[in-house]
Amino acid sequence: FKAMRDNFTHYGNAYGEEDLREAICYRLFQDLGVRKTPENVLITVGGIEAINTICATYLNPGDEVIVFDPGYSAYAVSAALFEGHAIPVPLLDDFHIDFDILKKKISPRTKIIFLANPSNPTATVLRQEEVINLAQIAQAHNLLLVVDEVYHKLIYDGHKHFSICQVEEAKNKTILLNSFSKTYAMTGWRVGYVVAEPEIIKDLIHFHRALVSCVSVPAQKACVTALLGPQDCVTEMVAEFDQRRKLVAEGLGKIARLTCQPCAGAFYFFPKFGHQLSSKEMTNYLLSRGILVRSGTEFGEKGEKHMRISFATSLDDLHEGLLRLKKALDELP
Repeated sequence: FKAMRDNFTHYGNAYGEEDLREAICYRLFQDLGVRKTPENVLITVGGIEAINTICATYLNPGDEVIVFDPGYSAYAVSAALFEGHAIPVPLLDDFHIDFDILKKKISPRTKIIFLANPSNPTATVLRQEEVINLAQIAQAHNLLLVVDEVYHKLIYDGHKHFSICQVEEAKNKTILLNSFSKTYAMTGWRVGYVVAEPEIIKDLIHFHRALVSCVSVPAQKACVTALLGPQDCVTEMVAEFDQRRKLVAEGLGKIARLTCQPCAGAFYFFPKFGHQLSSKEMTNYLLSRGILVRSGTEFGEKGEKHMRISFATSLDDLHEGLLRLKKALDELP
């Protein structure tokens, strides 16, 4: 509101407001020890616009992008939108990367590797050596590695987030994608950003500017305040999510024929069920019982026999949901 009262209501800089790009650089240094300048940053209309801008810029018809299965579906959707092909790489049973399969999936048509760290839907946090290995593969095959780190603050059980920005030797082939949606609960403000070498930013600006002109300036001013203000709200939010995570983990552990990897980051569980239903059938069945989950197959073929459960709601709702889930699954043959 202050930004609007101060007349920040006109067209802004297509790259993003200078003070926001500087604030992002400040936060990167404070959190990761990484030094960047505003020339390394492009402000986008949320993370989705960033994904589409990257695909529009670097894909020609028939080009391929590597996505992980199960993984966030927006990467494959964007590739198809710009006449590319998403090539799924199945993850290991613990939802970490099978690098042997990844290397076999790379072809002369491959242009980009997309992934989220922490992951939606699997809640996996990649180990440092995995991130470095991905960066080395991108360099060796002349690919662009895009790492979506929107859940980077939502980490539990002593896991450490290692950012692609910390792999200095691969900076010419990597893009950090992030937004304000999860860390600051600003999903409706629609502000995201990418961090990359200035040459990459200059590539991206053409489609970005043609598509949106610029990002809402008042929204950008709010993001400056979020980044530079006290971060207690983030710490408190993570503690609250951790409490919910523990409640859901305990509840899922009491349900027969349900197995689940631990949630290391984000706010999801991705349990596997042993019942004689497909993921879509299970989703519809649970909906009829007053339980809303996402079908595992929305995130790839490897999501079959899985469901995604979000704990981004109140403890009371989670407690009630777990009771309904146990009752519904116990009644299945």
